[in-house]
Amino acid sequence: MKKFKYLLLILAVLFILPIITGCNNNDDDDSGLLPENPYNGHEYVDLGLSVKWATCNIGATKPEGYGDYFAWGETLSKTTYEWSNYKWCNGTGDVMIKYCLGSEYGQVDNKESIELSDDAARASWGGDWRIPTETELEELRVKCTWEWTTKNGVNGYKVTSKINGKSIFLPAAGYSSNENLLEAGVSGNYWSNKLIATNSRMASYVYLQSAQTKMNEGVRRCGQSIRAVCGEENTNALYCQISVTTTEGGKATVSDDNVAFEADVTLEATPEAGYQFVNWTVNGKEVSKENPYTVTAMVSTQYKANFKKNGLLNGHEYVDLGLSVKWATCNVGATTPEDYGDYFAWGETSPKTEYNWGTYKYRSVNKLTKYCFATASGIVDNKTTLELSDDAAYVNWGKGWRTPTIKEIEELRNECEWYKTSLNGVDGCIVKSNKNGNSIFVPYAGYCSGADFIDGKTTLNLWSSSLSADDSAQAYMLYSPASSSNGIIDDGRFYGQSIRAVCE
Repeated sequence: MKKFKYLLLILAVLFILPIITGCNNNDDDDSGLLPENPYNGHEYVDLGLSVKWATCNIGATKPEGYGDYFAWGETLSKTTYEWSNYKWCNGTGDVMIKYCLGSEYGQVDNKESIELSDDAARASWGGDWRIPTETELEELRVKCTWEWTTKNGVNGYKVTSKINGKSIFLPAAGYSSNENLLEAGVSGNYWSNKLIATNSRMASYVYLQSAQTKMNEGVRRCGQSIRAVCGEENTNALYCQISVTTTEGGKATVSDDNVAFEADVTLEATPEAGYQFVNWTVNGKEVSKENPYTVTAMVSTQYKANFKKNGLLNGHEYVDLGLSVKWATCNVGATTPEDYGDYFAWGETSPKTEYNWGTYKYRSVNKLTKYCFATASGIVDNKTTLELSDDAAYVNWGKGWRTPTIKEIEELRNECEWYKTSLNGVDGCIVKSNKNGNSIFVPYAGYCSGADFIDGKTTLNLWSSSLSADDSAQAYMLYSPASSSNGIIDDGRFYGQSIRAVCE
C-alpha cells in the first residue's frame, strides 16, 4: 500500500510540474529566452523593438506550443476553415462583406486593418494585447537574427534581437485549410492585421521555414497562428530617428535623421573659434571621439557633441587634434592664429634682423660647433634633436612647450586634411584632423634669408626639432607652397623660419 501511495505522489508531481512551468519551460541552452513580467496574465519579452512580443502563440501555454488557428479577422478557432464558414464573406468567397478595398471583391468599406472587435489577440487575452501590424512583423524579421532550431522536439525559429540579445521562439505550427492541418513542423504562418491592398481576399503574414523567412500573402479563410504584441503602433518602426545636440562651443549635423535600420549615418561636429571637439555621448556615456563619426543605426538615438574651450599652457592655447601631441593655435611670437609670429634660425631662441651663416649661433670659421655628426662639417657631438635650452618654443613659452619632431610633423601631415583658405584676410591652411575634426590655422608666413623676408603669403615653413639625417648643416622642416601640396624637406639651419609649438 505504501508503494502504491508513493507511486501516486510521483505521478502527481509529474502532472503538476508542466502546469507550473508553463511558458517558462525553456531548454537549458535557450539563452535569451527569458520572459519579462506578465501583462494581463500573459508573459512577454522586450526585444528592444517598437512593441513587446508575447512568449507564446494565442491558445498555447508554452513557447513551443502550436496554439490555436484563426481565420483572418475572426476571434475564435474552429475545426474547418472554408469560405462557407468564413465570417466576413457571403459564403462563397466571391463577396467580402467586411474589410474590402475593391468593388470586384465585394462590399467596399475601405477597412484595411483588423478592428479591435475582430482581433483574436484582444478577444482572447484582453488588455492591450493585439495582432501585430505588417510593419511590426517586418521589424521583427529585419531587426532580429533567425535561427532554425528545435525546442523540446518542436521545429521553429529562435528569434534573437540584434539590439539587446533577447529572444522568443516561434514554432513551425503550419496552417489549417478546410479540415486539414498542413505543414506542421515544416512552416510557420503568423497573421498580421493588414489586408492586401490589391486583393481583398488576402491578408499579409510572415512565413517561415528552415530555408527562409519572408512577408507573404495568405487567403483570409485559412487558419493561421497569431503571436500577440502589446504597445502602441509605430508605423515608422523600420527606421531609426537619429538626432544631435551640442554643448556650448560648436554645432553638429547628421547625414540623415530618419535612417533605415542597419544603415550607416554620419555625425559631424564643428567647433567654434576658441573651442575644440571632445567626444560624442549618449545619455552621458562616451561612444566615440571620432569626428566625423559614422555609426550603424540600430535604434533611435540622440547623440550629443561635446566641446570645450581650447586648452591653455603657460597662457598659450592649444588644440587636441587626436594626435600624439597637442598643437598650439599660434606660431611662436604670434598672438592670433593668423599672425606670422617670429622667425628663428634652427637651434636659436631669439629672432634677429639678418639670417645667414655669419650670424648663426652654432657656426664658427665655417665649422658647426653643435649638432654635428660628420667631422667634415664641424665638431662631432652626434646630437640630432634640439636640446630644450636651444628650443625657441620652450625658451619663449616655458615648460611643457617645445618644437615638434619630424615624426610629429609627419603625423600632422598624414592624419589631417589641409585646406588652402584665408583667416581675417591672411592666406594659409586649415589643418583639420581626420580623427576628431578639430583644426588649427597656419598662415603662409614665408621665411627669412639674410635681411630679406621671402615668400610671404605664398609658402608655409615650419621647423622641426630634428636634424637632417644627410647633412649636419641642415634640419628637417615642413614646406607647404600655396601652389602645391606640402612635404618634408631639409634646409639650411641658418634660415629664419616659423615654429608651431607642441605640448604633451
